[in-house]
Amino acid sequence: MRPSSPHALPIGVSQPPQQAHAVSCSLPTWHSIVSWSRREPWVVSQMKAGYPRLFVNIIIQQLSETVLERLRMHDGSTACMILPSMLGAQRLIASLTEKNTSHFVSPYIRFCVPADNICGDENNNASRWATFYAVLYRTDLAPDAMGFWRETGDGIPSRHAEFALGWFPYLESQCVDRLFCTKAKLPLHMACGEELPSLPSPVTTAAEVAKIKTLLAASAASDAPNQPPISIKDIFLYQKGLCGIYAVARSLVPVSSSAKASQVVIYGWPYAETVKCVERSGWGRVILYGKGTDADLDDLERRLAEGERIQALFCELPSNPQLASPDLHRIRRLADEYKFVVACDETLGTFVNVDVLPYVDIAMTSLTKIFSGASNVMGGSVIVNPQSQFYDAIHARLTATWEDTLFPSDVSVLAANCTDFVERVRYCSRSALAVAVLLSQHPSVAKVHYPPLVPTRHLYERYRRRNGGYGYVLSIIFHDPQSAVVFYDALDVCKGTSIGANFTLAVPYAQLAHFRELDLAEANGVPRHIVRISVGVDDTKKLLDRVRKALVAVEIVCERAGNSASL
Repeated sequence: MRPSSPHALPIGVSQPPQQAHAVSCSLPTWHSIVSWSRREPWVVSQMKAGYPRLFVNIIIQQLSETVLERLRMHDGSTACMILPSMLGAQRLIASLTEKNTSHFVSPYIRFCVPADNICGDENNNASRWATFYAVLYRTDLAPDAMGFWRETGDGIPSRHAEFALGWFPYLESQCVDRLFCTKAKLPLHMACGEELPSLPSPVTTAAEVAKIKTLLAASAASDAPNQPPISIKDIFLYQKGLCGIYAVARSLVPVSSSAKASQVVIYGWPYAETVKCVERSGWGRVILYGKGTDADLDDLERRLAEGERIQALFCELPSNPQLASPDLHRIRRLADEYKFVVACDETLGTFVNVDVLPYVDIAMTSLTKIFSGASNVMGGSVIVNPQSQFYDAIHARLTATWEDTLFPSDVSVLAANCTDFVERVRYCSRSALAVAVLLSQHPSVAKVHYPPLVPTRHLYERYRRRNGGYGYVLSIIFHDPQSAVVFYDALDVCKGTSIGANFTLAVPYAQLAHFRELDLAEANGVPRHIVRISVGVDDTKKLLDRVRKALVAVEIVCERAGNSASL
């Protein structure tokens, strides 16, 4: 682990710089964040990268344009979305046609190596991953399509798109509509002497998957003496963290006609897209207890006691960005009594710091974040608690619906990045605590959201491991909203999308994640001017110095404002 030096980067630059597959981009000023949320042309034109569910990677844009050219649909009236699986394409089509039956949406179009061109194990593996699915639609459906991309994670990852682009001349297109059937431009034997993109061997990929799952199993293992060990068969990997949540949410919907009457609870204010993802999953009703208070649990318990039933409850430990902790003991008691599944996202706490498995049926993690750390790959995991009373049913449903879409090159990057996962979590947790304490002592700061500094600290302590810390993410609320703007603009660290990177990242969270629902977020405890910081492996002393300098900038502005008022 090599401590990095935190510095703000120019607008639109990928973070890390010059990385084609970076999952963060620089939005270094408050104005740039708001302008991006409004999709103002001046900032959109400068974006070279972005969080992959909020920004379609330039490589994927290239592949979409190449598909439209092949199909002669590039007149500007038709858009194209690329997905790695047929089922994902079918879900997109269903989403686009559900309320827009009069608009053009194509059947899914499968691009693949012609069957008579495949020979040998190596070609067979490559042709499998060269395959992708395209869906065409009128450009006026682009906002709906982007909503699906953002809220499900079903879109193709950038490395997969890059691989497919390299193979594109050798792919044919297949579709039930003959209009979209085309032949490959070149037969595969013409590739002799040319450099086609290659993949790790299936044996290598299997070993790397096993390495990732083994580390997850070891990290998630409970300190409780009666908790059985986790087997790698209990772990499911997905191409993105939200894909895992989406898969869990879909798998828990009752399969019978009672699906329309099904109910799921989201307890606490979660990551912005989690609610929308669960809402897309087929539930009859989604109940949001956004404040995540004891009163919310009282209300849930009352409803259950009166005969109302839920099938599942989703929560986070701790929550993003409030860093609040749910009462998993009480939730577990209710779940056992009223027979519902508890699914917990522990991405911010991490298995290194918190021991959640004895209290939940399913643990979900975004591997994109600190598990990887390098900010250059996406991934997600779902662990089914082997001691869950619902284990057989959950495992069977996830097994039946699981799609192997985690691209082999992404597997390789994840496997390489996660080697020092435990060490990085501990380092970042110590640094984040130091930053949180520094901020909490400053007179301009009203609150610091961090597990030991919020009202639910006693709950976090219940689940904190003996040697665990408090995580790598904290949020700040200033007394004066303008102080938040000054602080953010003056803070000399990387700024923009994502968390869990090896470099420190700051963002005005509500302005990015809840720009079109600021009132709703504020009503649930996420103010418009909240600033979230994800602490990396930067040198702690240097990071603290940069935070102090940003606070000095706040003091100067406050002093000027005070002097102006006195005049």
